[in-house]
Amino acid sequence: MADLPATSSTDAPGPPNSYEEFLEDIKGRIRRAQARAAHAINAELVDVYWQIGKEILRRQGEEGNRRGRGGPKIIEQLSADLQGAFPGARGFSVSSLRYMRAFAAAWPEREMLQPGTGALPWGHIMLLLDKLYDRPTRDWYAARASSWSKAELAHHIASRLHERQATAISNFDRALQTDDAEAIQRITRDPVVLDFVQLAEGAKERDLEMALLGDIERFMLALGEGFYFAGRQKSLEIGGVEFVLDLLFYHHPTRRFVVIDLKIGTFQAEFAGKMNLYVNAVNALIANDEDRATVGFILCADRNAAVAHLTLQGIATPIAVTRYIVGEHGVLIADEDAEPTEGLEDEMEGLRRVEQQVAEFAARRARELTDGSEP
Repeated sequence: MADLPATSSTDAPGPPNSYEEFLEDIKGRIRRAQARAAHAINAELVDVYWQIGKEILRRQGEEGNRRGRGGPKIIEQLSADLQGAFPGARGFSVSSLRYMRAFAAAWPEREMLQPGTGALPWGHIMLLLDKLYDRPTRDWYAARASSWSKAELAHHIASRLHERQATAISNFDRALQTDDAEAIQRITRDPVVLDFVQLAEGAKERDLEMALLGDIERFMLALGEGFYFAGRQKSLEIGGVEFVLDLLFYHHPTRRFVVIDLKIGTFQAEFAGKMNLYVNAVNALIANDEDRATVGFILCADRNAAVAHLTLQGIATPIAVTRYIVGEHGVLIADEDAEPTEGLEDEMEGLRRVEQQVAEFAARRARELTDGSEP
């Protein structure tokens, strides 16, 4: 075994300063160990399930003219015998064994199970088997699902993420270095599915913004992985003139700010000029030296692809143009005819709900990251 690199006293973490810090350090180590153990147990369990499914397939395939335990009733017989041998154990019902058989049939090569599909929770694998029937699509989701909860995986399958990812019109290939451009292009989606939002006729950008922030967690899920909410109606002073950003996010995996400008109607060429200013302003006034180049996402109800391509062609800052789709059911927009004071009260109440949801979401994610596991 190779020698471990020497660690200087300046690199080693110092001892905890108090008992409380010492306790938190020990608790963190235990949680990480538990997460690693759970991951290893899950991998072993999935491998056993695959082997059981493979053996069921083999025995059913060898049936031929024979009957009995190798015949069609093998699953029912095996379920009864296993539940008798392991009373109280879960996972050996007839339904579970059928999933195991489907699992082995879907991924017939054992080497496929690690580190991709074999690292997934069994519930994720059952969902993939339930919802997806062709091998390439199922493999596409299986390769990415380890970072998603089961609910997130179901959402992405239902909204056909594999058809929407990386399809936004952008100038990333010209405005960013190749590796960086490919990484940020992969997180774009067209359209962005906002099925939890319902826009009334005559709604404005501010209405859309409030509807999205009313359920910030689902909005971040719609945007993609790794987005953290950094502010709304962000005021920036440039040359003595105030400019206001609709929404500002930070994308942690690519270490950059993302400016989002919401538009109710079809994309217009002048939208890109304003976004160009916003992106440059965030780079100059908010981003740190270690942050990568800020990018801008213009979310529109519709777009003309030719107009979007030509508009972005001569712009040096990285900008993407993408569409969004709202749902038939979701957040209802307040009546535009409401009195100004009532509208202000509604908006303040909406902001309070947003702040509470952001705080709850941040606390939950902090616990998940500490535990080293997803919900």
